Amino acid sequence: MNAPFLQSAEFSDWQRARAFLSTDGIRFIEHLVAALVIVLIGRWVARGLARLTRTLILRSKTDATVAAFVSDVIYVSVLVFAVVSALGWVGFDTTSFAAVIAAAGLAIGLALQGSLANLASGLLLLVFKPFRVGDSVEIGTTAGTVEEIHVFSTLLRTADNVQIHIPNNQVTQGVIKNYSAKEQRRIELLINCGYEDDLPSVKRVLDALVRLESRVLGDPEPSVSVNDFVPAGVQLTVRVWVKSADFADVRSALVERIKLGFDEHKFKLAYRV
Repeated sequence: MNAPFLQSAEFSDWQRARAFLSTDGIRFIEHLVAALVIVLIGRWVARGLARLTRTLILRSKTDATVAAFVSDVIYVSVLVFAVVSALGWVGFDTTSFAAVIAAAGLAIGLALQGSLANLASGLLLLVFKPFRVGDSVEIGTTAGTVEEIHVFSTLLRTADNVQIHIPNNQVTQGVIKNYSAKEQRRIELLINCGYEDDLPSVKRVLDALVRLESRVLGDPEPSVSVNDFVPAGVQLTVRVWVKSADFADVRSALVERIKLGFDEHKFKLAYRV
């Protein structure tokens, strides 16, 4: 007596299955195939855009690190958009899914706030190039030679061979002095002679002394001028132009030349105690 009932129930389930496959099931399979096609096309487009972006950035002679980072961001963004669109075709509520992604992104952004600031500053440094590797710079109160520029930090080597890592956020927020940006630099020395010294003779000797230094440039011309009266004597200003790479060595050489020249001509190198 139970057999006809079971057969009837099984027949009813089969009918419902057939109805589902003939209507909603076919539609679901169509949407699933469409979703897969969207993901595949999205992946292809993401790769193409990333490759194109990288090529264009490198052609503009921008740092390879920037090209790689920007192309990766574009690839991931396009791929995420394609996946979200595909989930919408399958039937997922993409609104809530997008909200979850946004919330997760906000949480990650807050957790990595300092790192993201350094990252953004690093990209600015790599794009606008206020300095390059090998430049002699002063960043805030730290001076040295640029060894490496990363997206999160900049590495300097000081004159006493100490390596310093400076977060890029601090680099872009502070004052940057690039001593290697220009081919020439001016050396300015303040020299005091005694009131009893013959001023025209002192000026002639100073001018001759600085011109004896072969690394002093002739254009612009060296200049020696009276600057002021000071308690120790008459203050003169010596200005010469040199190649940026020679600045420290030439300055030291000129100070030595002037001291020896004053001794030779019996001028008083006045200073205040």
